[in-house]
Amino acid sequence: MLLEERYAKDPELLQFYRKKLLIPGWAGELDPVELDYIKSQLRQSPSLKRQWGFRPSARRFSESRIRAIARDGLSAI
Repeated sequence: MLLEERYAKDPELLQFYRKKLLIPGWAGELDPVELDYIKSQLRQSPSLKRQWGFRPSARRFSESRIRAIARDGLSAI
């Protein structure tokens, strides 16, 4: 399932989660759909990689590191 499928009936909520999930420290514990969304966005944006503490050239993203940053912000790294 994709984030878009989960919130297909509520476009405003989809927009809210699309924006907020990308803020380090906001999401708390991620479910698999949220994790996949964040990973897909990290792959596309060098500036987002920097915001999440990754090098802009990074191609691999540790699931545990993404989960820690989503939960605790950049203080997790």
